[in-house]
Amino acid sequence: MEQTGIYGLKKIQIDQRIGFLEEHTYQGNDLGVTFQEGQTTFKCWSPEAEAIEVIIYQSGEVGKADQLMTVPMTQADNCWSATTKQDIHGLFYTYRITRGTETVETVDLYAKAVGINGDRGAILDLRTTNPKGWLETNYTVPDAITDAYIWELHVEDFSSAANSGISAANRGKYLAFTEPDTHLLNDPEQATGMAYLKELGINYVHLLPMFDYDNDETSTTYNWGYDPKNYNAPEGKYASDPYDPAVRIRECKQMIQALHQENIGVVMDVVFNHTAITEKSWFNLTVPDYYYRQNNAGDFADGSACGNETASERKMMRKFIHDSVLFWAKEYQIDGFRFDLMGLHDVDTMNQLRQRLDEEGLEHVILYGEPWDAGSNQIMAPNIPANKSNVWALDERIAVFSDDLRDSIKGDVFEETDGAFIQGMNGRTQTKETFYLHDLTTAIQGNTRFDDHHAENRWAKSPQQVIAYASVHDNLTLWDKMVATMTPDPDQRVYTQDATLIARNKLAAALLFTSQGAVLTQAGEEFGRTKAGDENSFRSSIAINQLDWQRAKAFKELRALYRGLWQIRQNFAPLRDKTTGTAARMHFFDTQSDNIVAYEIPNAEPTHPWQSLIVAANSGEDHWTLTLPKTAENEQWLLVADQTGAGVEGRPAEDTVIAPLHFMIWVKMRGE
Repeated sequence: MEQTGIYGLKKIQIDQRIGFLEEHTYQGNDLGVTFQEGQTTFKCWSPEAEAIEVIIYQSGEVGKADQLMTVPMTQADNCWSATTKQDIHGLFYTYRITRGTETVETVDLYAKAVGINGDRGAILDLRTTNPKGWLETNYTVPDAITDAYIWELHVEDFSSAANSGISAANRGKYLAFTEPDTHLLNDPEQATGMAYLKELGINYVHLLPMFDYDNDETSTTYNWGYDPKNYNAPEGKYASDPYDPAVRIRECKQMIQALHQENIGVVMDVVFNHTAITEKSWFNLTVPDYYYRQNNAGDFADGSACGNETASERKMMRKFIHDSVLFWAKEYQIDGFRFDLMGLHDVDTMNQLRQRLDEEGLEHVILYGEPWDAGSNQIMAPNIPANKSNVWALDERIAVFSDDLRDSIKGDVFEETDGAFIQGMNGRTQTKETFYLHDLTTAIQGNTRFDDHHAENRWAKSPQQVIAYASVHDNLTLWDKMVATMTPDPDQRVYTQDATLIARNKLAAALLFTSQGAVLTQAGEEFGRTKAGDENSFRSSIAINQLDWQRAKAFKELRALYRGLWQIRQNFAPLRDKTTGTAARMHFFDTQSDNIVAYEIPNAEPTHPWQSLIVAANSGEDHWTLTLPKTAENEQWLLVADQTGAGVEGRPAEDTVIAPLHFMIWVKMRGE
């Protein structure tokens, strides 16, 4: 390829086109299909097009020769548009775009309803898809993200198991969430589904991608959903009828409504950093090259490791992200958004999104994301990536996952046999990275900067920027990670119930729920969820991925501990502090061991009965004794959690000896 300086000729030519396109943007809020006064309007942004037509079809199935009509579009103010008064509601459409000698057919980027497999847009007034009582559902969202207990879940995983007690018709579907009182097959005492969520007490469900992704919606093939196709329409595989555009929308809303009725917010996993297909994606067919970054040769950059990376810093891609998020927040009442590979987006795009949500009265909508990419990115100055190195530049109400806490609890996620605190491996040389007590204590403080604590490992301005977690869908589950580290030989690994591993799991939970930031757990972590060692189950069988509700029963003691620790967290506001005040006041005891941690968290609220809380956890091999600080004559220390259980009802703290693989949490009761 001919080179000019560091750039190839192809790159220079694309940049020239991008410059033109950036000067011919459209800022209206009516791209896609709108309905008004008996007429339907289509609008599409594609400045380089010489002609665009709307093709109207009878069905949503590609391959059917059922074209009904063609509506030519005209260009004005950098936007192509067409309006018709014909009754086309319920039909399907695409855009036919001509540029020079090339003519392509594409789905509308702004399509809010689609047919089977998302290959044609649907002409549908979304007001007709609202379930009964949709606009009247009242629910209470937390005051700050630090008040959150987020349960990360895949729609199919939730209800696919035959022992879930959920009706066969609804298993793996949106409507599974609408069944209120399900229980384990043949065991009415063990709640499943929504009844289980109510019992656990979470206040957010984080749903892996439920927008339309690239798949066969009639197939049983499993997929996490990180293959974006149509960003503004729900996935059809989870609907009772994927051929009917209204059904997938209505049933998705019914799922959200059912969660809201139980005061559970809904977080949507969004994947704006890449698309499943590159050259033939709707983005690239609509405006070639514009929506994606290029490398120096002019080829598609690949910071997502999926074939492309989108260019969030370009005006119309940034607008698309903002418009899509606002659409889901308003139309579907979504309460939060988790950004996949947020490090591939630029800081300004994320900050401006936070600002737009606030300006629209959506301050309650939480935002968080992965502060990394898949190895590289082509974000160029003056733009900077929204990654962990640049958390300082992000709005304080945009949070990121704390891999510091995750890895210092259980070991590096990319080395299956590397351990850390809960395995008693702190200070012991690991394959990739050795963790020490100071790594864990800093992470428990949310890696926050306060006073003169501005070290490299203190990257958060406040706990509002921190998602505290030990496991998510990526990599090994917490249980499988413990199995791998404690049993290095794969042939010897057993994933069934094990008392020692349960004890280590309880240590992880105690640290997680007493750390600064918002708490997030992988669905089923609280009952030792296993995928039999599958660390990347995105296309594994549903048998590997589904929640095993029998396991929920078997691990009831572990479940009860998670629930009790959450109750303690709810009752003790310093654990949910959105400022750096609590982190600054925390005191860590000198335990003389990298595998014993003990810390006190005072309560600045003078009227709360709990003056202070102390956590001590021992993953080492020796007993350790903590001398509780002296109290005034009318005060006392009560034990509220240990390996036997947790809750807000305390008992006298008679023993302060912490045995190996044990933890204790005490509270100092204020005198009468």
